[in-house]
Amino acid sequence: MLCKIQHTRQGRPPGWKEKNRHMRLWDKLGLDMDRHRVIALVGGGGKTTTMYALAREAREAGKTVIVTTTTHILPHPALFMTDETDPAALRALVEQHGILTVGALDQKGKMTGGDVAACVAAADIVLAEADGARVRPLKVPADHEPVIPTQTSAVVALSGMDCLGRTVEDICHRPERVCALLDCGMDHVIVPADVAAILSSPSGSRKGVGEAVAFRCVLNKADTDERAKGAEEIAALLAQRDIPAVITAYPPEEQGGLSWFK
Repeated sequence: MLCKIQHTRQGRPPGWKEKNRHMRLWDKLGLDMDRHRVIALVGGGGKTTTMYALAREAREAGKTVIVTTTTHILPHPALFMTDETDPAALRALVEQHGILTVGALDQKGKMTGGDVAACVAAADIVLAEADGARVRPLKVPADHEPVIPTQTSAVVALSGMDCLGRTVEDICHRPERVCALLDCGMDHVIVPADVAAILSSPSGSRKGVGEAVAFRCVLNKADTDERAKGAEEIAALLAQRDIPAVITAYPPEEQGGLSWFK
């Protein structure tokens, strides 16, 4: 997994690539497993994969983990799933399995939200996918989005770098919202400054994030030189707003976390 943490405009320290290659995603995001116990993921372009990457690292660190959602996601085929809401029963299950997915299946076979308060009482780490993008890499939320749990201590906002060079109408979820935020038309071609504006805006990816909640960005799908260059430009713009950003590119076998937890 390619992950690079972005440094300040003063430059990167010597050997930063080699040093960061083996860092955990938690560390790259500047998140602490003891302080940031409840993490919500919003935006588009890799939420589920990033959520399971964080879950796997937490489990490897010896933490008990619950993965849930406040929207709808596909259940992980290799993880035990329960719709249990009693904290004591959940705690017993998480102690047995180490990691659980919590929610109920809807008629379309997707997992719907679990009881986050019960999850927090039962596990060391709770990860919740709190937004939907319909497989689009960039979005601006509607009035009812995102659904961030009140217990959240950190929000991770994502955008896929495959949005760069594409038009709003072609690549964005809720394109009319994107146009309103950027003050542009549907035929506007997305550039790095647009992505940085959406990720940092309180009407965009930062919507509903309280002052006491840590806010981080993941710039995913930076799997070509052009996309990586665009991601670095976005990260530099976010750094000017004091928003940490990490650049990622998951290989196909890791997408959705499907190759993990077997």
